[in-house]
Amino acid sequence: MLLLSIFYADCLYAEAPAKSQLPLTLNNNWTLCVNIGQSKIDCQQQQTLFAIEKTFNDYNGEAIYHTRFQLDQSLVNSALSLYIPHLRDADKVFLNGQQIGQTGQFPPNFQKATLYSRSYSLPNNLLRYGAEQDNKIVVRVFNHVRQGGFSGQAPTIDTTEKIKAQELEAESLLMLFIGIMVIIATVQLFYFAAQTDSKDHLYFGLFCIAEALYILTYSQFIQTTGIELNTIFRFNIALFGVLTLLFFLFMTCFFKYCVHRWFYWSLISLLTVFSIIPFVISIDHIYSVVYLLQILSAFVLAPFYLYLFYRAIKENLAYAKLMAWTLGLFIFAVIIDFLVDLQVIPPVMGKFQGLLSPLFLIGIFIVLTLILIHKHWHYYQDATYDFLTNSLRRSAFTERLNEELQRIHRNNGTLVLALLDLDNFKQINDKYNHIVGDTILRTVAKRAHRELREFDLLGRYGGDEFILAAQVSDHHDALQFLKRVHTSITETPITTNDKKSLKISVTIGGVSTTTGDTKSAEELIEEADEILIKGKVKQKGRVHI
Repeated sequence: MLLLSIFYADCLYAEAPAKSQLPLTLNNNWTLCVNIGQSKIDCQQQQTLFAIEKTFNDYNGEAIYHTRFQLDQSLVNSALSLYIPHLRDADKVFLNGQQIGQTGQFPPNFQKATLYSRSYSLPNNLLRYGAEQDNKIVVRVFNHVRQGGFSGQAPTIDTTEKIKAQELEAESLLMLFIGIMVIIATVQLFYFAAQTDSKDHLYFGLFCIAEALYILTYSQFIQTTGIELNTIFRFNIALFGVLTLLFFLFMTCFFKYCVHRWFYWSLISLLTVFSIIPFVISIDHIYSVVYLLQILSAFVLAPFYLYLFYRAIKENLAYAKLMAWTLGLFIFAVIIDFLVDLQVIPPVMGKFQGLLSPLFLIGIFIVLTLILIHKHWHYYQDATYDFLTNSLRRSAFTERLNEELQRIHRNNGTLVLALLDLDNFKQINDKYNHIVGDTILRTVAKRAHRELREFDLLGRYGGDEFILAAQVSDHHDALQFLKRVHTSITETPITTNDKKSLKISVTIGGVSTTTGDTKSAEELIEEADEILIKGKVKQKGRVHI
């Protein structure tokens, strides 16, 4: 083949040799040659490394990059390597006319290697040292269907130790992302197992698993497993469809949007086909799936998601604004990753190239976690505390009282339990209104709280009844404590919103228990209730113990 003759030519252009300091960045002075037919080749200098199509439109087939560099004599005993951050499709690399490495396979047994960085050791016996000695690097590339050749960061020459460290850092970063995605998925799926009606967590967990597998297809680990590179590439494209499908399911579920059946099942069917078809079509046509997914995302899904954000914010759905902004930024990050991959824009964030959208996925998880914490706090509040008075509900109070009795018995202490009943509360509600009644209940609870310590208990026992428990020194101290609570509640009239002043009367029935008492919480409450009932018959507005 005529194109091979340039392996042995000194140069087709007067190229300035690269500087000899390490690390040596080979970012210019490259020449790109392609076969233009009829045994002719065309070569163009590359001032900036971009895909082959930037220089030769719609070119497919074998292309050759070559450049020169010089090494200082002081490096003669150093182990050096060539690191290529991103090179699309299969390649063969030559140093001074000798092949030093290969990734993927050229036709007829083509193996696509577009997903990986690569490094090649530069044998000392092939290198030339000194200011007058040029070394020539030739990179043969088989460009297949889509943009091919170099993209992103320029190749570098450095010590093998540093190149290995750089590769390890990049691989560790990928594995870190995979680990985070797996943890996120575990948390989400665990929550779904506990709350099976929360399908948004199921879809987000599955999405994170798919994202972890998608990132894995870019790792050196998967390349070294011996799995056919074309199979890994097919799996990568299929996962692109799976991610699109799961994200659609998550979005509709989280924002609780009832999608029209025809739209929903049409998209589900189409995205399912896009997730399966990469395994059955020719490798030559596989990028058609990517193009179709990108068109679908840009012209159908993106407008639909924007509508979901608009609708959720307009209807003031819970957490709508927070999630809309977070998901909007994630979609923006996905678009940036697409544009970088297509070389429409230069790489962003250096070593995070291609990982911008996974970074934002972690952001979504953090937001979802905060939402979950907030939700659970509200569930806990609703189940444990009375919303109106911020006092414990009856069941929660009884549970806490049993725990407190065990502590009192262990410490040889004394506990007082009392029921508080608002006298003539029904007449107040009838005479004024329930808003005034609610104000009274909130005020009574607030005033009772003032006399309690942090570990004492206050609960709402019924409509206008409260229950409290506190540790005291003895029976006499219990009586004095209840009198202080009674005074705190009743000595100052309650002022309503319309400036009316109401005198409040409260009857308290209490009982004290010591270490030797084996009564349960329920028994103590029943005893205090009997004392309260008898006390109201005997004399309202007093403390009875």
